[in-house]
Amino acid sequence: MPEYSLSKSTFIRGLQCYKSLYLNKFRPYLRDKISEEQLAKFARGHAVGKIAQQLFPGGVALLRPGNASAEKTAQLISEGCPVIYEACFIADNVIVALDILVKQGARYHAYEVKSSLALSDVYYNDAFLQYHILNGSGLKPEKFFLVHRNADVALDETADLREMFVFTDVTAQCELNESKVHDNILAMADVLKRDKSPDIQPGAHCMKPYPCDFRGVCWKKISKEEQQKLIEGVG
Repeated sequence: MPEYSLSKSTFIRGLQCYKSLYLNKFRPYLRDKISEEQLAKFARGHAVGKIAQQLFPGGVALLRPGNASAEKTAQLISEGCPVIYEACFIADNVIVALDILVKQGARYHAYEVKSSLALSDVYYNDAFLQYHILNGSGLKPEKFFLVHRNADVALDETADLREMFVFTDVTAQCELNESKVHDNILAMADVLKRDKSPDIQPGAHCMKPYPCDFRGVCWKKISKEEQQKLIEGVG
């Protein structure tokens, strides 16, 4: 199987900050403690993903992403498996796990599920990466959809399952961003080959799109006032 050093989460991290990408790989023990709020978000995302699987019931669920899961995914696709949850792919130095892969005729449609009520640039970048990796692994999706919660419909047993989610076809955007994704992967691979972390000073990128979990390291030498400005988005 192909080797990999990046994943969906580390790719998104790298887009935000190369230093964070490097520290996450080589100095993970310096990471700030995960907050209760962040843990709750993880749990919520997992729960919404499980509900979304019911949109395409009867699928085969794969476990932890890795070479074994990628091999199993390839086998299931070769056998014409109609629905795969957490389908795993490796290409271009990256491993990804797609939420739902569905066979439609002779082709496959890809679905990436988000627990949010709207789509952000991060989610689009996530989709662009996954499309690139699926394509690079030999499976070009006929359609790629980002799926998120419908703000007007509650997630409960009384609601119509299909109405709980909004489907956005991002296939065309994925195709347009193929080369950009590849260039970003190469740049991040170069960062991870360095002998030390990049010299990147604290700035707005520390908080956007997500609060970085290495602020405890990077913010040691800046004043409390400067830290507060960055948190408030005025730095």
